[in-house]
Amino acid sequence: MINAIAELIEVNEAGDFQEHFPGSVVIGGDGSREMLTYDFRQEPPPLVLPGISAQDWSSAIHQATSFSALLEQFPETGWKWDESEPSPS
Repeated sequence: MINAIAELIEVNEAGDFQEHFPGSVVIGGDGSREMLTYDFRQEPPPLVLPGISAQDWSSAIHQATSFSALLEQFPETGWKWDESEPSPS
């Protein structure tokens, strides 16, 4: 799910998420405990899926290089839960 614009500030200021994930901007999630997040520590910022209970970026799983890439691949691949999963070609 992608958060509504009105929810973005609230979601990004909730808890201590920004302390654990500096440079992050949460835009949505999987409907459970993972947050779809831009990682602005990198250029261009990829989309990753860190868990809300994770302590740092080390557990974030790469989802796509961009939002348009995520939309293109998602119907075929869904969420990636393991870094060892192959990227679509």
